[in-house]
Amino acid sequence: MWLIAPQPVVRASNSVFHCLRRICDGYIDGAAVSSPEDRARWEARGKAAAKMRMLMRDDLGVGPLIERRSPLLDDPNTPAAE
Repeated sequence: MWLIAPQPVVRASNSVFHCLRRICDGYIDGAAVSSPEDRARWEARGKAAAKMRMLMRDDLGVGPLIERRSPLLDDPNTPAAE
């Protein structure tokens, strides 16, 4: 990314990386899988990744993609799915 992607894509990919880092750090700090904090971090990662995909597709000139959702977010028992 850093070698050939335009600056908005680089920034978006960094955002995804930092979201993943926060997920890992949360587990290190003792957050339970599927806890409200964990789900919020995964939701943020999903939004950041969707933005990155949109910017990458725009840069490639291939048009929008129908957004796919995580099975976790499609679960009606998931607070983030509401």
